[in-house]
Amino acid sequence: MNVLVTGGAGFVGSHLVDRLLEENHQVTVLDLWESQDIVCHNNNPLYHFVKGSILDDNILPSIAKDKDRIVHMAAILGISESITTYDVEQVALVNIVGTIRILKAARKFSVPRVVFPTSPDVTWLNPYSITKQTTEKFSQLFNKEYDVETIALKFGKIYGPRERWLNATMGSPFNYQFLIPTILIETLRGNPVKIFGDGNQKSEYIFVYDVVESFVRALKTEKNLGGEIIHVGRNKNYSVNDIIETLERCWDRKIEKEYVKMRSGETPTEIVLDNKKLKDLLDYELKWDLTKGLKETIPYYEQAFKSFDNF
Repeated sequence: MNVLVTGGAGFVGSHLVDRLLEENHQVTVLDLWESQDIVCHNNNPLYHFVKGSILDDNILPSIAKDKDRIVHMAAILGISESITTYDVEQVALVNIVGTIRILKAARKFSVPRVVFPTSPDVTWLNPYSITKQTTEKFSQLFNKEYDVETIALKFGKIYGPRERWLNATMGSPFNYQFLIPTILIETLRGNPVKIFGDGNQKSEYIFVYDVVESFVRALKTEKNLGGEIIHVGRNKNYSVNDIIETLERCWDRKIEKEYVKMRSGETPTEIVLDNKKLKDLLDYELKWDLTKGLKETIPYYEQAFKSFDNF
């Protein structure tokens, strides 16, 4: 396959790029920055990096042409950050208009399939959640009216090596606060971990290798799954307190906690993902349970902590 991956320099995108290149697929990455996680591929003739935005109409035609698949991951992330850090209009422009432009490019150049991630069905009033729900509808519109085959993969909390953390000095233009890296790094710093709310809010936690496998299966399947929204989960969720307790067992280390008020854009909720379509349509069940995934994740952040002086 010849695959375009937007946002391919990021956490999940870089893991997917690794996997596709391992399988000898051609990969073009479009991103605003070239992270340390993908520069290792620069000498691979199957790999091509393009620095730029999904909103740049001068770039998309040249890189969407002749592609067999598009994986669209480029977006402004962050439930709270989409309120506190970014302008609402910019979030809508990148996440909604950017997605529409990807879908239009796929239609124009007859790209057979577009696969993209989306977020759980929650009623939170924040720009990120609203825009992701909107892009689902536009993808189904393009599938129904314009014959662009789209598959949306719906995830809970994705975690694993390479996930970004607050104040990371990795050259990234983005700065998000995600739970597991924040717990690990703050504990390594000797600081208490701020828990927003009472810690009882629940979500599904999906290890990044399971996420990549789901993407690969969606890219390769011979079934026509146009317009499908597939939940990637195992019908089991964990609270923030559960995550901390499991980390303490896996790490054999005490984690100090400080409970503070919920952040803007968030409300206490329980997220669980029905994995029936994942099994029926992609023939997959998640392989990495929470303990196994955390044990794979912890050493990455321990090493990262040693590598950056300003931690």
